[in-house]
Amino acid sequence: MAMYNNFYGFSEEPFNLNPDPRFLYLALSHMEALSSMMQGIKERENTIVVTGEVGVGKTILIYALLKDLGEKIRTAFVFQTRLDFKNLLKNILRDLEVPLNGNEASIQSLVAGFRNYLNERYTQDETVAIIIDEAQSLDAEVLEGLLRLSTMGSPAAKVLQIVLVGHPELEMKLNSGSLRQFKEKIGLRCRIKPLTRNEGRGYLKHRLNLVGRNISDFFTPEAADRIWEFAGGIPRIMNLLCAQTFVIGERKSSQKIDSKIVSEGIKDLGHLRPSKSRILPRERSNGRPHYPVVRILFLLFSVSLFLLSIGKILSLLFLK
Repeated sequence: MAMYNNFYGFSEEPFNLNPDPRFLYLALSHMEALSSMMQGIKERENTIVVTGEVGVGKTILIYALLKDLGEKIRTAFVFQTRLDFKNLLKNILRDLEVPLNGNEASIQSLVAGFRNYLNERYTQDETVAIIIDEAQSLDAEVLEGLLRLSTMGSPAAKVLQIVLVGHPELEMKLNSGSLRQFKEKIGLRCRIKPLTRNEGRGYLKHRLNLVGRNISDFFTPEAADRIWEFAGGIPRIMNLLCAQTFVIGERKSSQKIDSKIVSEGIKDLGHLRPSKSRILPRERSNGRPHYPVVRILFLLFSVSLFLLSIGKILSLLFLK
């Protein structure tokens, strides 16, 4: 437990890095990704690809997904991806509680055991979901072997759903070489984006509410904005900076975190500053007009109306 919890009256640490589904804040793109994964598995879309920058909240979405899937869906969760295909398949079978019975000497025997398992689930009208985190780290050959499992010729292969979650490099890997042939098997793709400014405030509020406190008790509006700006809307960096500001605030015996304290925290965590390119597209895509352009267009429109009115007046005078 963090030392500052008692000082600030937290029931537990509000900005820990553990992927606890209770702390999941469903911003728009997070909600879309979670619903896409849930829908894709239940409707048997075959392969689902979810990508996002480091720290944007992909793993916590996986834990939320695993918590909410029904009893008719058997799951295997793989988070160790530095494996060859044989060991990956062994881990999947163990997670599915499929007894190997010594049949692990070859890939062929493992695939046969997996096929038998799918046949059993098919007769029970169940679905098998393999969810892989950090999927961008899988070798292309391993990815190819994994995706081939969903193309096995039996009807039972339809119960298999593969969810690949990873960094944006995963998309590039899937678009290259021998993996291109599997593109048509990808039923759903979604991208988790950094939080907008309003979502950033909502994120802080949500986390503090879960530990029994209000955002206004701790962060000034300026401090909350500075945390979001520094983090570029990346939740993991927001967590680290918030925790650091509480450490500094406790040391200063300050119940309120202002922009000065946030600035001190930023000095300690400056190496984590993300590229501004991560947040600018989100700020420009919120539907608001680019005001200088709008003003110019409005001015031109007004001048046009004025000249048109003068022309009508002159024409009437001459007609008279």
